[in-house]
Amino acid sequence: MDTQKLLHLLAVVEHGTFSDAARAVHLTQPALSRSIRALEDELRAPLFDRGARRARLTVFGELVAERARRMRLEETQLRRDLDLLRGGEEGSLAIGVAPAPATLLLTPFLIHMAQTRPRIKVRTETGATSALLEQLRNESIDAIVGDAYVLRAADDIDMEPLGELPAGLVCRAGHPILSKRRVDIDAIRAYPVATTTLSSTVTRQLAELWGPEAAPDKLFSLHCDNLDMLRSVTLATDTLLFGVLPITRQERASGLMAEVPMPPDPRRCGRYGIARMSARTLSPALEALYSFTRAHWRELASEQVRT
Repeated sequence: MDTQKLLHLLAVVEHGTFSDAARAVHLTQPALSRSIRALEDELRAPLFDRGARRARLTVFGELVAERARRMRLEETQLRRDLDLLRGGEEGSLAIGVAPAPATLLLTPFLIHMAQTRPRIKVRTETGATSALLEQLRNESIDAIVGDAYVLRAADDIDMEPLGELPAGLVCRAGHPILSKRRVDIDAIRAYPVATTTLSSTVTRQLAELWGPEAAPDKLFSLHCDNLDMLRSVTLATDTLLFGVLPITRQERASGLMAEVPMPPDPRRCGRYGIARMSARTLSPALEALYSFTRAHWRELASEQVRT
C-alpha cells in the first residue's frame, strides 16, 4: 500500500475539503481526487461520502483514517529513533562477559555508559565463554568479551584480540606458602586451589608447565565463576586463587593478598578477545563497547608493565 495515498486521505480529513487539502499537499484538486480514488479501488471500499459539502468519511474511511494516523505517528517516531541511534543517544546492548573480564571491565563500563550514554539500555550476562557463544549465536546477546582460545576456534564470528594478561597464583597475606624457598606443584597441592572455568587450551598448558598433577581434576578443589566470592574465600582461608593477576591488583596493592612466587613463564597468561557474529554491523552502542574495551584493556596492560 502506498503510504503517500494515506497521507492524502489524512490531508482531506484535516483540511475539510479536497481543494484545501490539494493546496496543502501541493497537488491539483483532480490529482488529489485520483489519488483518493486509487486508494478506494485498492481497498475496495468507499472512503468519503461525495455528496456532502465538506468531505465526510464513511465508516470504512474512519477505520482507514485511524490506522493512517497511527502509521504516520510510527513513521515520525521511526525517523526520530533513527536520528537518536545515529547519534548514539539511544538503543540497547546485551553483552556476555567471561568471569575475569567481567571483574575487570563491567563496573567501569557501566559507569561510563551511565555517565555518557544514559538512554542506552545495557544488559549483561556472565558465564563461561563457551556458554556465552551459544547465546551469541541465538542472538540473545550482541557481543562477547571472553577467552580468546575459545572464540578463535569459532568460524562464524569476528573476534578481535584484546591482548594477554599475566596469570598466576595469589593467596592471603601471611599464607604459609609464602615462607617456602621453593614452590612446586606438591607445595601448591597441599592447599585448596580455586579458579573459574578454564578453556581446554589453558588446562593443557598447565599440565605442560607443572606436569600431570596439574590436571584440573587433581589441582583445583574450588570451581566458581563468581570471582568476588573466590577472592573472599581466598582472603578468609589458605585457599590459593589461580587466574589473571589484574583481578586481585587492589588486594595486592593494599597488602591483603600476595602473589605466590614462581619461575616466570610467558605461557602462564590469559588471552582475551571481543567478538560478535560475522558480518554484524556495529551499532553506535556496540561501537561504544568496542572503543571502551580497547582503551580499558590497553590501560590494564600498561599497569602490568609498570608493575
